[in-house]
Amino acid sequence: MPFAVHSLPAIDLIEVKRALRRRLQLMSEGVHQAKVFVVVNGKGGVGKSSLSAALGAAWSGIGLRVLLMEMDEQGNNGEDLGTTGTVLADDGEAQAAAILDGKPLTPTGEARPGLFVVPGGAVLEDVVEELYCQRRLASRSDSAEDQNAWMGMYAAAIDAVRDDYDVIILDVAPGSEPLQLQALTAGDLVLVPSKSDPSSRKGLRTVARRFGQARVLNPMLRLLGVVIFATNASATNVQAKIKDQLKEDLNGAAPVFSQTIRHVEAAAVACRMAGRVAHEMTVSKAIEPSLRRSVKALAGDYQSLAIEVMQAKIALDRGAGTENEAA
Repeated sequence: MPFAVHSLPAIDLIEVKRALRRRLQLMSEGVHQAKVFVVVNGKGGVGKSSLSAALGAAWSGIGLRVLLMEMDEQGNNGEDLGTTGTVLADDGEAQAAAILDGKPLTPTGEARPGLFVVPGGAVLEDVVEELYCQRRLASRSDSAEDQNAWMGMYAAAIDAVRDDYDVIILDVAPGSEPLQLQALTAGDLVLVPSKSDPSSRKGLRTVARRFGQARVLNPMLRLLGVVIFATNASATNVQAKIKDQLKEDLNGAAPVFSQTIRHVEAAAVACRMAGRVAHEMTVSKAIEPSLRRSVKALAGDYQSLAIEVMQAKIALDRGAGTENEAA
């Protein structure tokens, strides 16, 4: 579909700096509620989009109001949720309008009841170009605040609507440093999907470096944990070794979730082709009988992980509350 060409305006960062100051004040008062999950890895093909869609569908399915924002030019969430080619797919226009033109961040609609989407797509190339421009301009400033403010453009847009949702999920492009820094500055809790290969682990370490940069503006950012993807469900010894390696990479900074996502290529492809997440496919009459068992197993993995992730968030919230009371 054709998309509008943005003129890459010279964005005034005064309001962005005000928004960042407001959120820091809320953090200091202990009233900044953690609800923005950043799903990110420095490497592609590790299950990032599938995880984001599955969590969004699972949490909206239990009555939470969820916003899923795809900060990725590829637009894979549309395939996972079956919105590609529908009125919900805007190629990233709504997102670009919020970041480049200062318009309110507005979802294109509900992919599922309670699951609101802000799609990614090719228009985000304009956003990335502008972010690079803003970073270059900021580097010329003598003010530390001005040097870092460009990283808060997404945070300002998201904070303006965060009270409208129980959960916000940011599905972030693997190869875009500016988008990753934006998401980490806007987010509260980081989830890193990873496979066992060295490239995936290298991508995790890349995220760790950017995590440190973002915490200059976002001191409450927390690494919630790592999700292991594409493992053999029966290879328990291999899974244990992978978890030990990842824990070593993280230096104990965050857990590796107990629930892994198994490798069942045929089931995963069937889900994406149908535009449904795994637990929705378990009741589909269109699925081949030979795949039904694999799809049910994959659905069980995602459902268990959704519960484990939310439990980890709640535990972290309680810990933060205890710290605030002590302070």
